Amino acid sequence: MNPNENLNDVNEILESINRVLSRGVKDRHSDYHTFSVATSDANLVNNRTVVLREFNHDKKYLCYHTNFSSEKISELKKNNNIACLFYSKKDKIQIRINGKAQINNNNQLCEQKWKAMSDLSKLCYFQNHNPGRKIANPNEVKQSPNDSMSKLFTIINVDIEKIDWLYLSRHGHKRAFFLKKNNFDGYWVAP
Repeated sequence: MNPNENLNDVNEILESINRVLSRGVKDRHSDYHTFSVATSDANLVNNRTVVLREFNHDKKYLCYHTNFSSEKISELKKNNNIACLFYSKKDKIQIRINGKAQINNNNQLCEQKWKAMSDLSKLCYFQNHNPGRKIANPNEVKQSPNDSMSKLFTIINVDIEKIDWLYLSRHGHKRAFFLKKNNFDGYWVAP
């Protein structure tokens, strides 16, 4: 039996969300370590997978790293609404998070995180072509690291405004909402 079937108190559900996302930051084998992020421009909604780098359950924000020259940045500059989707096949849990994105680039937060990163992780921010640029051959992409922080290294903080938790079960689905405007006091909704 899945322990999530016994979750009948929305406060317990919020605590379980806090636990799995906190674990997702540290455990690269966790289903909650990667998640899908959706941003939009005037014409399209774009979705991509990112790595959960931080989750703060008290302040209700999460963050991921990205390249400043990626499409995500230009989209977020125009519209900072963001949607995050986590799914655990093992737990049968879907967590949808909506919020406002804050772009951090070339600031003290970036410098602090940069110093703590591995050299291998830093390589991603020293490539010679911007993400999404048309190239003739994948071998054209080269990485040229140096000792300074890459100006492309960017941290996106997501200020969480809404959490939509869904447990999928053949015995009956369960769904709960948590809204910032209600101090994240949860309530049940029909799945």
